Amino acid sequence: MAGFGLWCARAGLTGLIAAAIVMPSALTASATERPGRQDSGEREMNFSHVTSHALAEALVRRGDLIRVRPFPERFGGPATPENSVYVPANTEVALDFAHDRISGLIDLKSIDRMVVKPRYRGKSVVPVAITYICKGKGKGSITMTIDIW
Repeated sequence: MAGFGLWCARAGLTGLIAAAIVMPSALTASATERPGRQDSGEREMNFSHVTSHALAEALVRRGDLIRVRPFPERFGGPATPENSVYVPANTEVALDFAHDRISGLIDLKSIDRMVVKPRYRGKSVVPVAITYICKGKGKGSITMTIDIW
């Protein structure tokens, strides 16, 4: 991993979140059949060939990918390249769900720290998963992983 950013940000009026984002330095989307599922016609997403930001941007223009901030703006996530990843558009719902859960724990003052860890496969710039590790003095500590592809 080429870069590491550490930000402390105020999450509205609810409390202080300290978050770390681990990012890679450096996308053709293709679908592959799932093993054992040949009869169903179900296909699995595969972004392993998407190894440049230029290719990822082309997929954004085509509507296959969107850009999101893994450390969300509502928690004070900075508008920087290190806090920007490419994900399939249908991933946004799962990310919103995770962010809503985190907001609830902040409101309850159960957490005051968050680490965001995108996980990549090979040289792809599209993460296969994003993990949120939230901790605090309360009972609300939680780890959530959003599987992307």
